[in-house]
Amino acid sequence: MSFVAAVAGKGGVGKSTVSALLVRILSERDVVLAVDADPNSNLGQKLGTDVPGTVGQVREGLLSKGGQPPRDMSKQEYLKLKLREILAEGHGYDLLTMGRPEGPGCYCYVNNLLRVFVDQLMESYSHVIIDNEAGMEHLSRRTAKEMDLLVLVSDPTAVGVATAVRLSELADELDLQVRRKVLLINGVRSGKENKAEQLAKGTGLEFFLLHDDEVVRDASSSGIPVKGDEPLASELREIVPNLFPSSRRR
Repeated sequence: MSFVAAVAGKGGVGKSTVSALLVRILSERDVVLAVDADPNSNLGQKLGTDVPGTVGQVREGLLSKGGQPPRDMSKQEYLKLKLREILAEGHGYDLLTMGRPEGPGCYCYVNNLLRVFVDQLMESYSHVIIDNEAGMEHLSRRTAKEMDLLVLVSDPTAVGVATAVRLSELADELDLQVRRKVLLINGVRSGKENKAEQLAKGTGLEFFLLHDDEVVRDASSSGIPVKGDEPLASELREIVPNLFPSSRRR
């Protein structure tokens, strides 16, 4: 049974960086599936993994052929094969990139097949980390709308925290079955912990503070992948056993 965690937050708060570091940390023990569900698709860059293709491209490719696969294959076989082809392999993890949302045209049948196949793929991994777009549309379209953990990432500002609260409410409106929600206040400067705590306590959400990491900021601005040995990674590694009980060392 997979432990599915979705990461959400407004742009610029370190959402994809946190997602990439969680993948790095969890992959130290088990093979993890990383799902980049943000149309901006930069999780591969954060992990230093080349992306051979996206689910969106698979969908468009089939539709460009009039919705017909090669003669000797069914649509189901063709889509499964193509999904395997775009699955990028990293050290201890695989990466599936969703790509851009669908454009004009009839996508219903193909989308339904892809949703089922992606959900089936997730079941092959002990942990699944989904890096989401702000609106969480991908989660609302999943055939299985259950997840174990929703990680809401914010910076230490009132606007960022309010956005995280709104995303928590949106998850309920989308009828997502979330077992646990956690707020991560990222980028807290030393000496400003009390202010960040007050912001977090006002949400009523379970929360953790993550300190500002100049190493991660420099890497992000330079387009350098995270390695998992940064100060921020060390802080995340301390709370991972709490967030992911199945990751605890036996």
